[in-house]
Amino acid sequence: MAYIPLTKSEEKLMQFLWEQGKPLSASEIQALWKDNAWTKSYTRDIMRALEEKGAIEFYNLERTGKNYGRRFRTVLTREEYFSQLAMRNGVTVTKMFQVEAFAMVEKGNKQEMDDLILELEGMIEEYRARDDDAE
Repeated sequence: MAYIPLTKSEEKLMQFLWEQGKPLSASEIQALWKDNAWTKSYTRDIMRALEEKGAIEFYNLERTGKNYGRRFRTVLTREEYFSQLAMRNGVTVTKMFQVEAFAMVEKGNKQEMDDLILELEGMIEEYRARDDDAE
């Protein structure tokens, strides 16, 4: 997926949508997001911008009283967004791993290091199995 730059407001709304984990309309967002002071109109404007950028997409219509509201679901995952953001700022996965590994060594947390080693070994085995299947 191509890099999708988000404004602070767009990122804030995406965070909320990721936390909810389900398609929502502007009305539902207003009802569920208690600590948000945005107007319904502003929420719709941000949703429109996110749709134009390809971060969210139309999911379905929901009837509320006499009107219909459009529900949207996220297309851009949290992991994709933060990975894109990190790479855009020159941080590679390798660099992030090195920093995390060095921090674990500095803390001297043996259990975390053991868990990391097990996880990496599993990833290596999975990679090798896929590589063998390709041959």
